[in-house]
Amino acid sequence: MYHILDLLEGKTVIRLIEKQGKGQANLYLENQQPVRCSRNIQGRATFVLFSSVLNITPSDRLHSSMFAYTRRILHKTIGNLYSPLNVIKCRNLSGNIAGINYGGANVSKIKETKSVTNSSQVKELLDSYDTFLLDLDGTLWGTDHYSTIPGVSKAIDFLRKQGKEILFVTNNSFHSNAHYLHKFQSMGFEAEEDHVFGVAYAAALYLKDMLNVTGQVYMLGTLGMANELDKMGIQHFGLGPDLDGSSLQVEDLLKMEFRENVEAVLMGFDKDFHYNKIFKAASYLMDAKCHFVATNDVEIAVKIAPNRMQPTTGSLIQSVAAASKRKPEVVGKPHTLMFDCVMDKYPQTDPKRTLFVGDSLKADVRFANNVGIDSVLVLTGANTMKDLKDYPDAIPSYVMPSFAEFFIP
Repeated sequence: MYHILDLLEGKTVIRLIEKQGKGQANLYLENQQPVRCSRNIQGRATFVLFSSVLNITPSDRLHSSMFAYTRRILHKTIGNLYSPLNVIKCRNLSGNIAGINYGGANVSKIKETKSVTNSSQVKELLDSYDTFLLDLDGTLWGTDHYSTIPGVSKAIDFLRKQGKEILFVTNNSFHSNAHYLHKFQSMGFEAEEDHVFGVAYAAALYLKDMLNVTGQVYMLGTLGMANELDKMGIQHFGLGPDLDGSSLQVEDLLKMEFRENVEAVLMGFDKDFHYNKIFKAASYLMDAKCHFVATNDVEIAVKIAPNRMQPTTGSLIQSVAAASKRKPEVVGKPHTLMFDCVMDKYPQTDPKRTLFVGDSLKADVRFANNVGIDSVLVLTGANTMKDLKDYPDAIPSYVMPSFAEFFIP
Protein backbone atom coordinates (compact mmCIF):
# COMPACT_ATOMS: atom_id res chain seq x y z
CA MET A 1 0.00 0.00 0.00
CA TYR A 2 1.34 3.43 -0.94
CA HIS A 3 0.33 6.91 0.19
CA ILE A 4 1.58 10.18 -1.28
CA LEU A 5 1.60 13.70 0.15
CA ASP A 6 3.24 16.75 -1.41
CA LEU A 7 4.67 19.38 0.93
CA LEU A 8 5.07 22.74 -0.75
CA GLU A 9 7.69 25.24 0.43
CA GLY A 10 7.76 28.13 -1.98
CA LYS A 11 8.48 26.57 -5.36
CA THR A 12 10.05 23.50 -3.82
CA VAL A 13 7.97 20.31 -3.68
CA ILE A 14 8.98 17.67 -1.17
CA ARG A 15 7.17 14.44 -1.92
CA LEU A 16 6.33 12.14 0.98
CA ILE A 17 5.59 8.55 0.04
CA GLU A 18 4.50 6.03 2.64
CA LYS A 19 4.87 2.35 1.87
CA GLN A 20 3.11 0.09 4.35
CA GLY A 21 3.93 -3.56 4.78
CA LYS A 22 3.53 -6.09 7.54
CA GLY A 23 4.13 -4.12 10.71
CA GLN A 24 6.35 -1.71 8.84
CA ALA A 25 6.03 1.68 7.17
CA ASN A 26 8.71 3.28 5.03
CA LEU A 27 8.50 6.99 4.29
CA TYR A 28 10.45 8.55 1.44
CA LEU A 29 11.03 12.28 1.12
CA GLU A 30 11.99 13.41 -2.37
CA ASN A 31 14.89 15.86 -2.49
CA GLN A 32 18.35 16.17 -3.95
CA GLN A 33 20.28 15.64 -0.73
CA PRO A 34 20.31 12.49 1.38
CA VAL A 35 19.19 12.72 5.00
CA ARG A 36 18.20 9.84 7.23
CA CYS A 37 16.19 9.58 10.42
CA SER A 38 13.86 7.01 11.92
CA ARG A 39 11.18 6.30 14.51
CA ASN A 40 9.23 3.28 15.68
CA ILE A 41 5.54 3.09 14.81
CA GLN A 42 4.02 -0.39 14.76
CA GLY A 43 7.43 -1.63 13.79
CA ARG A 44 10.08 0.62 12.30
CA ALA A 45 9.62 3.60 10.02
CA THR A 46 12.59 4.86 8.01
CA PHE A 47 12.73 8.28 6.35
CA VAL A 48 14.99 8.63 3.30
CA LEU A 49 15.61 11.68 1.11
CA PHE A 50 16.31 10.81 -2.48
CA SER A 51 16.51 12.45 -5.89
CA SER A 52 14.76 10.03 -8.21
CA VAL A 53 11.07 10.38 -9.01
CA LEU A 54 8.96 7.31 -8.29
CA ASN A 55 5.96 6.49 -10.44
CA ILE A 56 3.55 5.30 -7.74
CA THR A 57 -0.24 5.37 -7.74
CA PRO A 58 -1.54 7.12 -4.60
CA SER A 59 -4.08 5.42 -2.35
CA ASP A 60 -6.82 7.00 -0.30
CA ARG A 61 -5.24 7.73 3.06
CA LEU A 62 -2.12 8.95 4.82
CA HIS A 63 -1.47 8.13 8.48
CA SER A 64 -1.93 11.42 10.34
CA SER A 65 0.62 10.65 13.07
CA MET A 66 3.18 9.88 10.38
CA PHE A 67 2.43 13.24 8.82
CA ALA A 68 2.76 15.05 12.15
CA TYR A 69 6.13 13.46 12.85
CA THR A 70 7.39 14.06 9.31
CA ARG A 71 6.37 17.70 9.62
CA ARG A 72 8.68 18.00 12.61
CA ILE A 73 11.50 16.25 10.80
CA LEU A 74 11.10 18.71 7.92
CA HIS A 75 11.52 21.64 10.26
CA LYS A 76 14.37 20.19 12.30
CA THR A 77 16.37 18.36 9.65
CA ILE A 78 15.47 19.70 6.23
CA GLY A 79 14.93 23.28 7.28
CA ASN A 80 18.62 24.11 7.08
CA LEU A 81 18.82 22.78 3.51
CA TYR A 82 16.46 25.48 2.25
CA SER A 83 15.69 29.03 3.15
CA PRO A 84 14.17 29.08 6.67
CA LEU A 85 10.95 27.06 6.81
CA ASN A 86 8.49 29.50 8.33
CA VAL A 87 5.40 27.95 6.77
CA ILE A 88 4.80 24.73 4.91
CA LYS A 89 1.74 24.45 2.69
CA CYS A 90 0.65 20.95 1.89
CA ARG A 91 -1.77 19.11 -0.33
CA ASN A 92 -2.85 15.51 -0.12
CA LEU A 93 -2.62 13.82 -3.51
CA SER A 94 -4.69 10.88 -2.30
CA GLY A 95 -7.65 12.81 -0.86
CA ASN A 96 -8.39 14.29 2.54
CA ILE A 97 -7.39 12.37 5.61
CA ALA A 98 -10.56 11.44 7.51
CA GLY A 99 -11.54 14.29 9.78
CA ILE A 100 -8.57 16.42 8.75
CA ASN A 101 -8.22 18.61 5.70
CA TYR A 102 -4.54 19.26 5.06
CA GLY A 103 -5.20 20.96 1.73
CA GLY A 104 -3.50 24.34 1.80
CA ALA A 105 -3.00 24.08 5.56
CA ASN A 106 -0.37 26.25 7.21
CA VAL A 107 2.02 24.58 9.61
CA SER A 108 3.86 26.80 12.06
CA LYS A 109 7.54 26.29 12.54
CA ILE A 110 8.38 23.77 15.27
CA LYS A 111 8.77 25.10 18.81
CA GLU A 112 10.88 23.59 21.52
CA THR A 113 9.02 22.87 24.75
CA LYS A 114 9.41 25.68 27.27
CA SER A 115 9.22 25.08 31.03
CA VAL A 116 7.01 27.59 32.81
CA THR A 117 8.10 27.75 36.44
CA ASN A 118 7.77 31.35 37.68
CA SER A 119 5.26 34.20 37.65
CA SER A 120 7.06 36.25 35.00
CA GLN A 121 6.95 33.30 32.59
CA VAL A 122 3.27 32.77 33.41
CA LYS A 123 2.53 36.44 32.71
CA GLU A 124 4.33 36.25 29.37
CA LEU A 125 2.25 33.19 28.52
CA LEU A 126 -1.00 34.91 29.57
CA ASP A 127 -0.23 37.88 27.35
CA SER A 128 -0.02 35.55 24.34
CA TYR A 129 -3.42 33.86 24.57
CA ASP A 130 -7.09 34.86 24.88
CA THR A 131 -8.84 31.47 24.89
CA PHE A 132 -7.94 28.56 27.16
CA LEU A 133 -9.19 25.05 26.38
CA LEU A 134 -8.94 22.94 29.53
CA ASP A 135 -8.92 19.17 29.86
CA LEU A 136 -10.61 17.83 33.00
CA ASP A 137 -9.34 14.46 34.32
CA GLY A 138 -5.70 14.82 35.36
CA THR A 139 -5.77 18.59 34.80
CA LEU A 140 -8.49 20.11 37.01
CA TRP A 141 -8.76 17.05 39.27
CA GLY A 142 -7.04 13.69 39.58
CA THR A 143 -7.15 10.94 36.98
CA ASP A 144 -9.21 8.93 39.48
CA HIS A 145 -11.99 11.52 38.90
CA TYR A 146 -12.21 12.27 42.64
CA SER A 147 -9.00 13.63 44.13
CA THR A 148 -8.48 17.39 44.09
CA ILE A 149 -5.53 19.35 42.70
CA PRO A 150 -4.76 22.28 45.04
CA GLY A 151 -5.12 25.77 43.60
CA VAL A 152 -7.24 24.93 40.55
CA SER A 153 -10.22 27.10 41.48
CA LYS A 154 -7.94 30.08 42.21
CA ALA A 155 -6.29 29.70 38.81
CA ILE A 156 -9.64 29.63 37.01
CA ASP A 157 -10.86 32.72 38.88
CA PHE A 158 -7.60 34.50 38.09
CA LEU A 159 -7.79 33.72 34.38
CA ARG A 160 -11.34 35.01 34.22
CA LYS A 161 -10.35 38.23 35.95
CA GLN A 162 -7.71 38.66 33.25
CA GLY A 163 -10.51 38.53 30.66
CA LYS A 164 -9.63 35.07 29.36
CA GLU A 165 -12.30 32.85 27.84
CA ILE A 166 -12.27 29.37 29.37
CA LEU A 167 -13.76 26.34 27.63
CA PHE A 168 -13.72 22.81 29.04
CA VAL A 169 -12.94 19.87 26.74
CA THR A 170 -13.02 16.22 27.83
CA ASN A 171 -12.97 12.75 26.25
CA ASN A 172 -14.97 11.23 29.10
CA SER A 173 -18.20 9.95 27.53
CA PHE A 174 -19.75 8.78 30.82
CA HIS A 175 -21.36 12.08 31.69
CA SER A 176 -23.51 14.86 30.31
CA ASN A 177 -22.49 18.51 30.41
CA ALA A 178 -24.95 19.09 33.27
CA HIS A 179 -23.02 16.56 35.35
CA TYR A 180 -19.82 18.52 34.87
CA LEU A 181 -21.44 21.74 36.08
CA HIS A 182 -22.18 20.02 39.40
CA LYS A 183 -18.68 18.58 39.43
CA PHE A 184 -17.18 22.05 38.95
CA GLN A 185 -19.21 23.40 41.88
CA SER A 186 -17.91 20.59 44.11
CA MET A 187 -14.36 21.60 43.10
CA GLY A 188 -14.91 25.26 44.02
CA PHE A 189 -15.68 26.99 40.71
CA GLU A 190 -18.56 27.40 38.30
CA ALA A 191 -19.12 27.52 34.55
CA GLU A 192 -21.89 28.00 32.04
CA GLU A 193 -23.07 24.90 30.20
CA ASP A 194 -22.27 26.52 26.86
CA HIS A 195 -18.60 26.51 27.88
CA VAL A 196 -18.44 22.74 28.39
CA PHE A 197 -17.50 20.44 25.51
CA GLY A 198 -17.91 16.97 26.94
CA VAL A 199 -17.44 14.40 24.21
CA ALA A 200 -21.03 13.17 24.72
CA TYR A 201 -22.30 16.68 24.00
CA ALA A 202 -19.87 17.20 21.11
CA ALA A 203 -20.98 13.93 19.50
CA ALA A 204 -24.64 15.00 19.71
CA LEU A 205 -23.76 18.43 18.32
CA TYR A 206 -21.83 16.82 15.49
CA LEU A 207 -24.74 14.54 14.59
CA LYS A 208 -27.27 17.36 14.58
CA ASP A 209 -25.45 20.43 13.23
CA MET A 210 -22.75 18.93 11.02
CA LEU A 211 -24.22 15.64 9.76
CA ASN A 212 -27.82 16.93 9.86
CA VAL A 213 -29.13 13.61 11.19
CA THR A 214 -32.93 13.63 11.45
CA GLY A 215 -33.66 9.89 11.66
CA GLN A 216 -32.89 7.27 14.29
CA VAL A 217 -29.49 6.83 15.97
CA TYR A 218 -28.41 3.44 17.28
CA MET A 219 -26.45 4.38 20.39
CA LEU A 220 -24.01 2.16 22.24
CA GLY A 221 -23.10 4.28 25.21
CA THR A 222 -24.00 5.84 28.53
CA LEU A 223 -26.90 7.67 30.13
CA GLY A 224 -24.88 10.88 29.78
CA MET A 225 -24.73 10.37 26.02
CA ALA A 226 -28.47 9.64 25.90
CA ASN A 227 -29.18 12.85 27.83
CA GLU A 228 -27.19 14.92 25.34
CA LEU A 229 -29.00 13.34 22.39
CA ASP A 230 -32.33 14.07 24.11
CA LYS A 231 -31.41 17.73 24.58
CA MET A 232 -30.62 17.97 20.86
CA GLY A 233 -33.95 16.36 19.97
CA ILE A 234 -32.22 13.38 18.33
CA GLN A 235 -34.18 10.11 18.28
CA HIS A 236 -32.12 7.22 19.59
CA PHE A 237 -32.29 3.68 20.94
CA GLY A 238 -29.88 1.06 22.27
CA LEU A 239 -29.16 2.32 25.81
CA GLY A 240 -28.74 -0.46 28.35
CA PRO A 241 -28.73 -4.25 27.86
CA ASP A 242 -29.87 -5.55 24.49
CA LEU A 243 -33.38 -6.97 24.80
CA ASP A 244 -32.96 -9.84 22.35
CA GLY A 245 -31.78 -13.19 23.61
CA SER A 246 -28.20 -14.25 23.01
CA SER A 247 -27.70 -16.72 20.19
CA LEU A 248 -25.26 -17.66 17.44
CA GLN A 249 -27.92 -19.42 15.36
CA VAL A 250 -28.57 -17.64 12.08
CA GLU A 251 -32.33 -18.09 12.35
CA ASP A 252 -32.28 -16.42 15.79
CA LEU A 253 -30.08 -13.57 14.60
CA LEU A 254 -32.45 -12.86 11.72
CA LYS A 255 -35.40 -12.64 14.14
CA MET A 256 -33.76 -9.92 16.23
CA GLU A 257 -35.29 -6.43 16.25
CA PHE A 258 -34.00 -4.01 13.62
CA ARG A 259 -35.41 -0.54 13.09
CA GLU A 260 -35.95 1.47 9.95
CA ASN A 261 -34.49 4.87 9.14
CA VAL A 262 -31.31 4.43 11.19
CA GLU A 263 -29.07 7.24 9.97
CA ALA A 264 -26.16 6.80 12.39
CA VAL A 265 -24.46 4.44 14.79
CA LEU A 266 -22.98 6.31 17.76
CA MET A 267 -20.48 4.55 20.03
CA GLY A 268 -19.00 5.51 23.38
CA PHE A 269 -18.25 3.51 26.49
CA ASP A 270 -20.99 0.91 27.03
CA LYS A 271 -20.93 -1.25 30.16
CA ASP A 272 -23.67 -3.37 28.55
CA PHE A 273 -21.65 -4.09 25.43
CA HIS A 274 -22.61 -7.46 23.96
CA TYR A 275 -22.29 -9.68 20.87
CA ASN A 276 -25.83 -8.67 19.86
CA LYS A 277 -24.80 -5.04 19.77
CA ILE A 278 -21.83 -5.77 17.52
CA PHE A 279 -24.15 -7.69 15.20
CA LYS A 280 -26.73 -4.91 15.06
CA ALA A 281 -24.24 -2.04 14.72
CA ALA A 282 -22.34 -3.81 11.93
CA SER A 283 -25.63 -4.58 10.18
CA TYR A 284 -26.82 -0.97 10.26
CA LEU A 285 -23.43 0.12 8.96
CA MET A 286 -23.82 -2.04 5.87
CA ASP A 287 -25.81 0.95 4.60
CA ALA A 288 -23.15 3.30 3.24
CA LYS A 289 -25.39 6.27 4.07
CA CYS A 290 -25.45 5.34 7.77
CA HIS A 291 -22.85 7.41 9.64
CA PHE A 292 -20.42 5.70 12.03
CA VAL A 293 -19.57 8.13 14.83
CA ALA A 294 -17.46 7.42 17.92
CA THR A 295 -16.80 9.54 20.99
CA ASN A 296 -13.12 8.65 21.36
CA ASP A 297 -10.72 5.88 20.43
CA VAL A 298 -7.36 6.76 21.97
CA GLU A 299 -8.15 5.02 25.28
CA ILE A 300 -8.03 1.26 24.59
CA ALA A 301 -7.59 -0.39 28.00
CA VAL A 302 -6.33 0.40 31.48
CA LYS A 303 -4.55 -1.82 33.98
CA ILE A 304 -6.59 -1.73 37.19
CA ALA A 305 -4.68 -4.36 39.21
CA PRO A 306 -1.97 -6.99 38.72
CA ASN A 307 -3.10 -9.26 35.86
CA ARG A 308 -6.33 -7.28 35.44
CA MET A 309 -6.91 -5.18 32.31
CA GLN A 310 -10.14 -3.21 31.86
CA PRO A 311 -11.18 -2.63 28.22
CA THR A 312 -12.22 0.96 27.53
CA THR A 313 -13.99 2.78 24.72
CA GLY A 314 -11.41 2.28 21.99
CA SER A 315 -11.44 -1.51 22.22
CA LEU A 316 -15.25 -1.61 21.92
CA ILE A 317 -15.16 0.63 18.86
CA GLN A 318 -12.47 -1.49 17.23
CA SER A 319 -14.67 -4.59 17.41
CA VAL A 320 -17.53 -2.89 15.52
CA ALA A 321 -15.10 -1.31 13.06
CA ALA A 322 -13.63 -4.73 12.30
CA ALA A 323 -17.03 -6.40 11.90
CA SER A 324 -18.48 -3.63 9.72
CA LYS A 325 -15.28 -2.88 7.77
CA ARG A 326 -16.02 0.78 8.45
CA LYS A 327 -13.82 3.41 10.09
CA PRO A 328 -15.62 5.73 12.51
CA GLU A 329 -15.68 9.49 12.46
CA VAL A 330 -14.14 10.10 15.89
CA VAL A 331 -15.24 13.24 17.73
CA GLY A 332 -12.90 13.17 20.72
CA LYS A 333 -9.27 14.13 21.13
CA PRO A 334 -6.78 13.85 19.44
CA HIS A 335 -9.04 13.98 16.37
CA THR A 336 -10.03 17.38 15.06
CA LEU A 337 -13.83 17.14 15.10
CA MET A 338 -13.97 18.35 18.72
CA PHE A 339 -12.25 21.56 17.65
CA ASP A 340 -14.69 21.89 14.75
CA CYS A 341 -17.49 21.79 17.34
CA VAL A 342 -15.76 24.51 19.38
CA MET A 343 -15.28 26.70 16.32
CA ASP A 344 -18.86 26.09 15.20
CA LYS A 345 -20.11 27.43 18.52
CA TYR A 346 -17.42 30.09 19.02
CA PRO A 347 -16.44 31.19 15.48
CA GLN A 348 -14.71 34.30 16.81
CA THR A 349 -12.02 32.14 18.46
CA ASP A 350 -8.55 32.87 17.06
CA PRO A 351 -6.52 29.62 16.92
CA LYS A 352 -3.28 31.61 17.05
CA ARG A 353 -4.31 32.97 20.46
CA THR A 354 -5.78 29.72 21.79
CA LEU A 355 -3.99 27.47 24.28
CA PHE A 356 -4.87 23.90 25.22
CA VAL A 357 -3.99 22.73 28.74
CA GLY A 358 -3.96 19.01 29.47
CA ASP A 359 -2.14 16.11 31.09
CA SER A 360 -2.08 13.58 28.22
CA LEU A 361 0.44 13.60 25.40
CA LYS A 362 -1.43 11.13 23.21
CA ALA A 363 -4.83 12.84 23.61
CA ASP A 364 -4.40 16.49 24.63
CA VAL A 365 -1.08 17.52 23.09
CA ARG A 366 -1.69 15.54 19.91
CA PHE A 367 -5.09 17.22 19.67
CA ALA A 368 -3.51 20.66 19.93
CA ASN A 369 -0.90 19.77 17.33
CA ASN A 370 -3.52 18.35 14.97
CA VAL A 371 -5.67 21.50 15.05
CA GLY A 372 -2.72 23.90 14.98
CA ILE A 373 -2.87 25.49 18.43
CA ASP A 374 -0.30 25.72 21.22
CA SER A 375 -0.42 23.46 24.25
CA VAL A 376 0.65 23.13 27.88
CA LEU A 377 1.41 19.74 29.38
CA VAL A 378 0.66 19.74 33.11
CA LEU A 379 2.38 17.10 35.22
CA THR A 380 -0.58 16.19 37.45
CA GLY A 381 -1.97 13.32 35.42
CA ALA A 382 -1.15 10.81 32.72
CA ASN A 383 2.34 11.87 31.61
CA THR A 384 5.68 13.20 32.84
CA MET A 385 8.62 14.84 31.07
CA LYS A 386 10.26 11.40 30.70
CA ASP A 387 7.40 10.35 28.42
CA LEU A 388 8.23 12.94 25.76
CA LYS A 389 10.74 10.62 24.12
CA ASP A 390 7.94 8.09 23.53
CA TYR A 391 5.69 10.62 21.76
CA PRO A 392 7.81 12.44 19.17
CA ASP A 393 4.64 13.57 17.38
CA ALA A 394 3.12 15.03 20.55
CA ILE A 395 5.59 17.65 21.74
CA PRO A 396 3.91 20.40 23.82
CA SER A 397 4.66 24.09 23.49
CA TYR A 398 5.03 24.45 27.27
CA VAL A 399 5.21 22.29 30.36
CA MET A 400 4.01 23.30 33.86
CA PRO A 401 3.95 21.44 37.17
CA SER A 402 0.21 22.11 37.58
CA PHE A 403 -2.65 24.13 36.16
CA ALA A 404 -2.62 25.95 39.51
CA GLU A 405 0.55 27.72 38.35
CA PHE A 406 -1.65 30.04 36.26
CA PHE A 407 -2.62 31.84 39.47
CA ILE A 408 -0.31 34.80 40.11
CA PRO A 409 -0.63 36.10 43.71
